[in-house]
Amino acid sequence: MDVVVNEARLNRTVLLTARESDGSTETREVEPYSIRPGAAGKPDRLFAYCLQRASIRSWHLVNLISAEATGNPFEPRWAVEL
Repeated sequence: MDVVVNEARLNRTVLLTARESDGSTETREVEPYSIRPGAAGKPDRLFAYCLQRASIRSWHLVNLISAEATGNPFEPRWAVEL
């Protein structure tokens, strides 16, 4: 998760690989914006803008397999909260 936070603060995209609900994996380039707490008050979900889907998406942190810095800058659409 450190990669996501560091790249978000520098306004750079990351490649996220995550486990989908059907057990498959998918990799997407995203603009990271926020990590929000779940019911227990602990960090639970990452909110990011998915470039492939052209929309905001969220992932449960437990489903994230990897995050890789791309070095690609982005102009924030909203305030980056990370």
